[in-house]
Amino acid sequence: MISSPNGVLALLLSVNILNYVDRQIVYALLPLISTDLHLSDAQAGSLASAFMIVYMLAAPPIAWLADSRGRKPWIAAGVGIWSLATGVAGLATGFRSLFLSRAAVGIGEACYGAISPAFVAERFPPEKRGSALAIFSLAIPVGSALGYAGGGKLGELLGWRHAFWVVGLPGLLLAAICLLLPNAKPHAATPAPIKGYREVWSVPTFR
Repeated sequence: MISSPNGVLALLLSVNILNYVDRQIVYALLPLISTDLHLSDAQAGSLASAFMIVYMLAAPPIAWLADSRGRKPWIAAGVGIWSLATGVAGLATGFRSLFLSRAAVGIGEACYGAISPAFVAERFPPEKRGSALAIFSLAIPVGSALGYAGGGKLGELLGWRHAFWVVGLPGLLLAAICLLLPNAKPHAATPAPIKGYREVWSVPTFR
């Protein structure tokens, strides 16, 4: 069941794999996209910047809002946003529309990436959190590999537009399932920011 710790982990691991598939597939499809849309090398390369810069800027405020107002809605919304944006990329008519769709993927994945590890961790006791997060992080190599290899194969068989649709649409279903996640467990009051940073900095392994 989704309400159990292992159920939460299984669902969010699946979502995280799709996260990295959607993140990396554009690079596997770039040769086809560049030829079709007549992109320069600089334009093709800037698609990665569109994603990463938006992701970097969006993640901190989103994480702060989710900590204060609840994580579950942000997780579900993030999955829906990036999946829809991935599908919309298949409708791109030029560099500008493709750039905007990748930027929107960055917003959606910031909602998920900044929040989901903490959501997983709080379902498990301290002695099991390391193992749970290690399993959750398996999505990084697995999803990235699927995005590159599978994305290239999909592009070859179906074309780059259909490849975006194939990997984007399942995320909308997963977004709906994420609405069934349990609410976050009550946790201790958040310390004042400066005190919190000092406490984290006092941990040698963190430094």
